[in-house]
Amino acid sequence: MIFTLNLSHEITYKEETIYFDTIEGLDVGSETCFCYHFYFDDVCLRTDLIWSGSRKPLTKKEKDIIESGFPPLPRDDENLFIPVGRYSLLQTLPVSDKSKLTRVILPFTSKKQEGKLYVRFIKENVLECVMQLFFPE
Repeated sequence: MIFTLNLSHEITYKEETIYFDTIEGLDVGSETCFCYHFYFDDVCLRTDLIWSGSRKPLTKKEKDIIESGFPPLPRDDENLFIPVGRYSLLQTLPVSDKSKLTRVILPFTSKKQEGKLYVRFIKENVLECVMQLFFPE
């Protein structure tokens, strides 16, 4: 099911080369994100990686700030971001490689011939990792 998300603050990441096969090994509470440009080439959906990055788990101080209703403090080493805005959001089980990602996003790209896509992986606990797809509206 797709939800509408109004992102009120940027989600920031440190630029880093990330590979799909390393995602399950993330530390609990950490995230990775891939930003893609998607487009159709004749009849095939293509995705070009724009950037990839990671985010370490939140500290106790950062959690307290967020729980108080304030935006998270910027981190000096995080220069990439998912911008503020309105998104269609799909949360699902993570895929293990880019070819499987293409099959997951294909039904959701039919409204546009091209655009950006943010693929966010969050390691929620030792056993679970989730994948979120952000489609800017």
